[in-house]
Amino acid sequence: MSAIITDSLKQKLLLSAVALGVVMDGIDGSIVNVALPTMATEFGADTGSIAWVIITYLLMMAGLLLVFGKLADRGLAKKLFLAGFAIFTVGSAACGIAPALDILLAARIVQGIGAAMIAAVAPLLCIRYLPANMLGMALGVIAATASIGFAVGPAIGGILTQYLSWHWIFLVNIPIGIIGILFASRVIPPDEPKERNGSFDYPGAIALFGIMGFCTVVLQEMAARGLTDPLILAGGALFLLCTALFAARELTTPQPFLNIRIFAKWQFSAVLIALLLVNAIFMGIIYLLPFYLIAEMNFDLATSGLFLLVPPMVIAIISIPFGKWSDRYGRRGFTVAACGCFVLTSAVFALLSPASGILPLLFGLIMMGLALGIAAGPAAGRVIESAPENERGTGSSLMVTAIYFGGVLGTAIYAAFFTFVTMDPAGGVVAFADLGPETFLNGFHLTMAAGLLLSAVPLVLSAMVPDRNQDA
Repeated sequence: MSAIITDSLKQKLLLSAVALGVVMDGIDGSIVNVALPTMATEFGADTGSIAWVIITYLLMMAGLLLVFGKLADRGLAKKLFLAGFAIFTVGSAACGIAPALDILLAARIVQGIGAAMIAAVAPLLCIRYLPANMLGMALGVIAATASIGFAVGPAIGGILTQYLSWHWIFLVNIPIGIIGILFASRVIPPDEPKERNGSFDYPGAIALFGIMGFCTVVLQEMAARGLTDPLILAGGALFLLCTALFAARELTTPQPFLNIRIFAKWQFSAVLIALLLVNAIFMGIIYLLPFYLIAEMNFDLATSGLFLLVPPMVIAIISIPFGKWSDRYGRRGFTVAACGCFVLTSAVFALLSPASGILPLLFGLIMMGLALGIAAGPAAGRVIESAPENERGTGSSLMVTAIYFGGVLGTAIYAAFFTFVTMDPAGGVVAFADLGPETFLNGFHLTMAAGLLLSAVPLVLSAMVPDRNQDA
């Protein structure tokens, strides 16, 4: 068993190292968004193609978080945490000097792998080395630093891109990463060999990643390429193959990577899908907003970053109180209310225009923050509560995966739909720089209207499932 750290100073140093990694992950989860229009213009890309800058990063997080979490629990926590910092730093450097979009996307994959290592190991370090009476505070610090990082990301990204260039939103990670490696290597205790009970289910992990990857490719590229395109047909076939192989493997192996029998409980499946869609809608809107601010409102990048600061700041302020209130008064009411806020947010953006001024825009941004801020704790808590008693760990892992994969799906769906509705009369994809204001605004409105319909799904699913103490 790992030795618990009893020295107060060493406890704080360990928590500081964990917080540094988490806040860096949080910043990079949002710092890129405000620079997307600039990148699209520089690379001559359409809004769908440039969305891969976000998707590749989040897909690595969603697909590898469970893998690295399980590997870290096998006595590799410190090694993976330091490797995560190193890989993230190298990936950031490669992103910063990328001369073409393809190279940037490859570098974002590397960066996402490092980020997944850090995010997977951070809570485990607290559980393993801090006393039980510090665990709640430590996990609260992780949540708070992630929220703070995500909140300040747009402002930092806007300022760096406005006054330097988009390259600096990645290059700024290099000194932070080096400091993180040196600091964490000194304050995290050495790994202790842990007895390995059984083998790691590598085929299951690979098949699950394939499901996420091929699903994303099909959703993201289908609008631009069409249903009969060879890439779409091949991606769809591989998605179905990975799904079949994953199900067969997990149902027959003695130690599955993921116990999929948990989905037989419909209440669990319903609240998990609702959580995934809530995060998909949020990330879909936050992906498309920077283009609106620049193309329609004519904001500069620094101003756009400050406006995009509004939703995550609201989330950071209200998420903890609403989480506590949901512990006391039940989670369904708060989750349904949050989904209602998403419906209202989508309706506001579906009607928004530059002529309406700044107040409706601010109202929509605040409602957006309220929606996810209210949902964050209650919706996640419902996933764990709805899991069978002996599968709470699986429920927790799927909850975290749903948050990140929801971001992947939301970005892919909103980008693909916007690309489809802004095609030229011949059916060709139009680069962002070539979109006229009227065409862009029409595409923006149609995409947000589609998001309005999508928002009704988590609302219904959340309302269907009663709180646990109300179960018959």
